[in-house]
Amino acid sequence: MQSFYKDDQQIHINAEYILALVYRGHWHLSRLVQLLELKKKILEELGNRLSEGSRLKASGDHHSRRKPRPCGMTIHTGVGCSYSCAYCYIYDMGFTAKPKLYPLEPEEIAYALALNPYVIQGRTLAAYGSVTEPFLPETTRRAIDYMREVYRWLRPPTQISTKAILTEEILRGISLGDPRTSILVTTVTLSNRRVEPRAPDPVERIKFAGRASMAGFAVSLFMRPIIPGITDAEADKILGLAAENGVKSVALGSLRVTERILANLGRCGANIHEIKGRLARPPRGSEQVEVRSADLKGRIEGIAEDLGLMVFKAACEANVYAHGRHCAMCNMGPCNTSAKPEQIEDGDIIDLLEGLGVQPEGVEVTDTVVKVALKEKLRDDRIGAILALATYRRAILKIPKP
Repeated sequence: MQSFYKDDQQIHINAEYILALVYRGHWHLSRLVQLLELKKKILEELGNRLSEGSRLKASGDHHSRRKPRPCGMTIHTGVGCSYSCAYCYIYDMGFTAKPKLYPLEPEEIAYALALNPYVIQGRTLAAYGSVTEPFLPETTRRAIDYMREVYRWLRPPTQISTKAILTEEILRGISLGDPRTSILVTTVTLSNRRVEPRAPDPVERIKFAGRASMAGFAVSLFMRPIIPGITDAEADKILGLAAENGVKSVALGSLRVTERILANLGRCGANIHEIKGRLARPPRGSEQVEVRSADLKGRIEGIAEDLGLMVFKAACEANVYAHGRHCAMCNMGPCNTSAKPEQIEDGDIIDLLEGLGVQPEGVEVTDTVVKVALKEKLRDDRIGAILALATYRRAILKIPKP
């Protein structure tokens, strides 16, 4: 293993060089095992740069242990949001309309993520913008610093969702991190300002998103959540404006409601009767229940395709596509079939499992699935998820009966 240097630029270059070697399979040991070894080196180097207090602070943070969501590892640049959108669930999670910076410094967040067993450098997707708007006046600098530092050390395929205007300053900041960052610009209505009372003008969002797309950034319109009676009613206008301004793709997503969100949307003119009819059960208090919307997605997808827009079924698909990956981790895939699946052999899986302290009895690898028969019951229930993240395939574990 090549050594790391104290100089910042040397660390940056060598981490990238090592990852390139890993992906090309130029080392004797299994590429997947080399990912584990590289992560140890990164963690050691980061730890040496931080004080004991910073290491303790980072190791106690939930980023150091939390399992990724379907969109990837959500990285919090702040908590709370001043936009007060009617459909937003963060206010049911205890966050307020007064945003605060996330308490970890940029190198501390990188260290916390390096500690996380689910984070595999160069593989685990990173998603910014889950419990705050990342480009609020209060959070913009923190978001840019996080994106730069996390990418510098861990190289995650990065995605950011925003309702902000994509100014040159913001785009310049995004470029300091992952140059292929997938940028999702949320737009669910053009005319109903009651839905997003304090967010920037959605028409301006789309215009600036188009400029960024034409400048070479991987920008997608983000129609999430699709609000029955509002988003579907305006879909043709929203998508038409996006296509007219140079946006090339759209990602779709469903609405989740709580009792409070239902009341809010009712005041905004949403079709509450239809929304309730699409629920598996009524929400109780702050419980989030997804609104079934496959038919609405299908209709919106048809409009988008007629306009020449590429359609992504979920946010993570936009990220996978922006980074030229082929992913079959979930039953929505495989995603980005224009990219070839990474060639992985049975021996790569065996070496990885043994590196994780697991003895396999048999292994079968296809382009979409990794099947593993185990010799004994797992002591660590994270193994399946780690295996999927390392291979971009669905992991099926056959565990022997007691």
